[in-house]
Amino acid sequence: MAQELNAFRKVKHDTYLGKIPFSDFKAFEIILPSLPNNSQLQISNSSAIRYLQLFDLKDSIEVFCNRGTSGIDGSSSTAVGAAVGSKKETVLITGDISFLYDSNALWNNYIPNDFKIIVLNNGGGGIFRILPGHAETPVFNTYFETVHNLTAEHLAKMYGFSYQTASDEQGLRLELETFMEKGDQPKILEVFTPMLENDKILLQYFKELT
Repeated sequence: MAQELNAFRKVKHDTYLGKIPFSDFKAFEIILPSLPNNSQLQISNSSAIRYLQLFDLKDSIEVFCNRGTSGIDGSSSTAVGAAVGSKKETVLITGDISFLYDSNALWNNYIPNDFKIIVLNNGGGGIFRILPGHAETPVFNTYFETVHNLTAEHLAKMYGFSYQTASDEQGLRLELETFMEKGDQPKILEVFTPMLENDKILLQYFKELT
């Protein structure tokens, strides 16, 4: 029975992903298969870890998630430390708020050249649109979602990272081809997704699984 249910949901999963527009959910579908074999995946909290659990990964990839006091604290710092300590090729997938909150993690002299960060920038704390109680009000937008127009571009330049961007499915697939290649400096790929669509796409997914 469990195997039949899993097979049923796998079909539903694939069907749904085949028809949705570009979004956080779609970005994860594209990014995860591109991760290098035998690498270490560091994943931030909030939306990122929730999306990750909906997908299968290559068996050779180790997965770690850091839990800070407020959820998003220290994900980048942990990823940098893990990359240095393990000496394994490491990719951090993080949301924009988590990345910006811990940007000082990049201020050190020990970051390996094969360290990579993928920032999913949906313009704020999108997790609060998914959780019950969301309402489109100035209070919600300012104090819960913390809407912003910031990017990682200048941080990348300041800390010696290469910087790439993508804002649609075709662009993301194209950027990942070069992003996952080995280089002579660490890299940041910033993926811009639609703030007002991500929660609807994810919540509809769970409805279509039934």
